[in-house]
Amino acid sequence: MEQTGLRAWGDSFGTGLAFPLAALAAALLVFLTTGITVGLVGTLVVALLPWALLAGQVRVGPWPVAALGVGVPALVTFWYDAPGAVFLAMLAVAWLAATGRSWAAETVAVVGTAAIPVALVAVDGEWREDYPAVVFFGTGTLFTWLIGRVLRRERRLVAALTEAQDRLDVAAAAAERRRIAHDVHDAIGHGLTVVLLNLVGARQVLDRDPAAAAEALDRAERVGRDSLRSVRAIVGLLRDPAESGGAQPPAPGAADIEALVRDAAEAGLPVRTELVGDLGSVDTYTGLAAFRIVQEAVSNVRHHAPGAEAVVRIVRRPDHLAVSVRNGAPPRTPAPPRTPGPPRTAGPAGRSGGTGLDGMRQRVDALGGTVSAGPDGDGWLVEASLPMRRTGVEVPG
Repeated sequence: MEQTGLRAWGDSFGTGLAFPLAALAAALLVFLTTGITVGLVGTLVVALLPWALLAGQVRVGPWPVAALGVGVPALVTFWYDAPGAVFLAMLAVAWLAATGRSWAAETVAVVGTAAIPVALVAVDGEWREDYPAVVFFGTGTLFTWLIGRVLRRERRLVAALTEAQDRLDVAAAAAERRRIAHDVHDAIGHGLTVVLLNLVGARQVLDRDPAAAAEALDRAERVGRDSLRSVRAIVGLLRDPAESGGAQPPAPGAADIEALVRDAAEAGLPVRTELVGDLGSVDTYTGLAAFRIVQEAVSNVRHHAPGAEAVVRIVRRPDHLAVSVRNGAPPRTPAPPRTPGPPRTAGPAGRSGGTGLDGMRQRVDALGGTVSAGPDGDGWLVEASLPMRRTGVEVPG
């Protein structure tokens, strides 16, 4: 709303309405201090013509304003003995200085307006008595020119601030799109990984152990439904709150990491957890970031080191949450012959077009923490330190 007000003052109000209203007030001052005649009325109508056009949102060049806004008031001053018409000329000076469309027209207007009282005194020949009027009107011309210059500077500042705000809006929208893309990647990527593990396990034991196969299919269905709910919650962020149709499900947190790892273990991934401290009191933002980091790291172990044992360690410190996910080397199996090609990324969350490691870093950077990922002996290690917050706000994840 404030930005809209700045736009209005800098564009339409400042040059399209305020100046014409001031010109009308100056013309009324002339009528109040001078005898009204048909000639005076007609001349002032001509002097008010550019201001009327501006009030009607018609573009007027600088030279018509200089000619009609200064020249005609000068004629009124001499022909009808109406010094108050100089205020109309001062107004033209202020407008030309504020718009800055023509330096030459601005200079002519300033010199012409300052010369009007000098010429009037020279014609009357009463310099000793009238020189204070020259000083007053000359000073007024200088002040109006300075005011126009200040207004011009403010208009440029408003334009620069508006442009900067527009760029910030675009950057914020892009960042929000990236964040939602990372959320969708985390939710769908891990969910599909666990679902596929359960489906593979069910297929392998379907003939000899139908009960185990049915249990694996049940887990796949449950994980798939959970992932679908997460995606719906993320997509719900793009909707208007009034159209959401109810409250969004709570975001996963640090306390949900154990269940996350248990689902992966039940699906056949050799992973275990080491939890130290009360994770239930971790604030929402930190807990969500920790959950997504573990979710992404565990999913990457399945993709990049299938069959490798992994350990998820979460330590609740007084001022931060330490998260680490380490996996060993995958079991050695005879590699089938394959067509030569570029080698696959050695570690999880590679940079080959993926969003895993980049998503982790963006989440941790937003909280002011640190994250690292790289080789660790014969395996891979992801470590993150997330600062704790005193209070948390529920956000959909």
